[in-house]
Amino acid sequence: MAGRTGRGRAGHGHGVAALVLGVLVLLLIWPGIVVFDSVRQYEQALAGSYDDWHPPIMARLWGALLTLHIDGSGPLLLLQLVPYWIGIALIAAALARTGARGAGWAAIVAGLSPLLIDWMVVVVKDAQMVGAMVGATGIVVWYRLSGRRLAWPAVVVVALLLSYALLARANAVFAVVPLAFAFAGWRGLLKGPVVSAMLMLVATVAALAGQNFLNHRVFDAERTHVERTLPLFDLVGIARHLPPGPLAGVPEAEWRKAEACYTPFYWDPLGNSRRCGAVADTLVWVDGPSPVGRYWVAAIASHPFAYAEHRLAHLNAMLRVATPLDERNGAAPAMSEPNPYGLGLRSNGAAWVLGKVANAAERTPLGSPAVWLVLAAGLCWTLHGTARQPARDMGLGLALSACLMTASFAVVSIASDLRYHLWLMAATPLATVMLAACKDINRKRLRWTLCLTAAACAASVAARAVAPAMAY
Repeated sequence: MAGRTGRGRAGHGHGVAALVLGVLVLLLIWPGIVVFDSVRQYEQALAGSYDDWHPPIMARLWGALLTLHIDGSGPLLLLQLVPYWIGIALIAAALARTGARGAGWAAIVAGLSPLLIDWMVVVVKDAQMVGAMVGATGIVVWYRLSGRRLAWPAVVVVALLLSYALLARANAVFAVVPLAFAFAGWRGLLKGPVVSAMLMLVATVAALAGQNFLNHRVFDAERTHVERTLPLFDLVGIARHLPPGPLAGVPEAEWRKAEACYTPFYWDPLGNSRRCGAVADTLVWVDGPSPVGRYWVAAIASHPFAYAEHRLAHLNAMLRVATPLDERNGAAPAMSEPNPYGLGLRSNGAAWVLGKVANAAERTPLGSPAVWLVLAAGLCWTLHGTARQPARDMGLGLALSACLMTASFAVVSIASDLRYHLWLMAATPLATVMLAACKDINRKRLRWTLCLTAAACAASVAARAVAPAMAY
């Protein structure tokens, strides 16, 4: 009895410590930092007119708050930080209650990771997704690590949080689906790799269809043809790696103008017709059907090596493998985007200090998603080889979710912002503390994981130190 009471008190202390830190972060950075994307979504909420360039659920929610005369960025900051810190508190307390007190403290430290917390105080869809997913994970871990089934109210809250995360980012499906399977006890995913892959694929396709239905039928978002930007980016990238000549039914002169603007870092310059020609006007912004999808498929089939070269160059920028230390869009801005609505924190000492720490961290292996991916993949392998137990199952779900979302960027990404990897940088440390709480760990696999991660850190330092300047 004394042991159980001591563990309960330990869990209580861990949870309180995490919540106190969460309140402190809120007070220091209130009402949060807003960026360009956030301001555009707020403008949609003010106008009551929504589009699908960004998933509309965040703007719709902002609009609903405005009708209740609840204004500003503060409510949206609460929406991402409250579930985030409650999730961290529940994970830390649950670990401490099982006797893994050190792992519980490590979970709190993981929640304060400089690049992660730097972006979690920015009111943006990526942080909204991560806050919801960490909150859902905390609830499930709280029940599962004590050997209990989730109560129905908890199931409903978890489902709502995962649904919000799914709708907050277009490619969140690749993170949410494997995590949902883990929460369900891996039902159906222990029957072999083929069956597992098929079940995941079916669930992913269903979730994507649900996203599309809700965005356009329920949230009534206007179609902006944002889905055409990926084919255009790939087409110009393919053309960039081919000898001069026409491609995909567009005059050669227009392709050459676009090629002059091409950078593997992001697609953005291609949308500027004054600078890069009329390719985007012809294939993306055109009203009605566009042949860009047909051209895209044909170009990949005809020039697979040029396509691979382009995607690998972009993946290098996206994962910050061999890119300069000053690569753009790394740490979060320390002050809000100027706007006429009074949105967000202008600047203060806490934001300045956080920005300095995050900028320093971004220049280390902590700022390389490639390093995080190596660790996440190693954790998947190590946890898969560890005896089944609640902490193992939760850790495996987190690590697999991080890996699959990051892997999706190999084919669907059009920009290289570090904030796209917030879930990777949140889920991987949490998977690590879950592994630390496991019994009968496969030590051989763990040693390999640690060695490969250390090698990835060393390789990252060397590659980024000599990387050539990147064109933007």
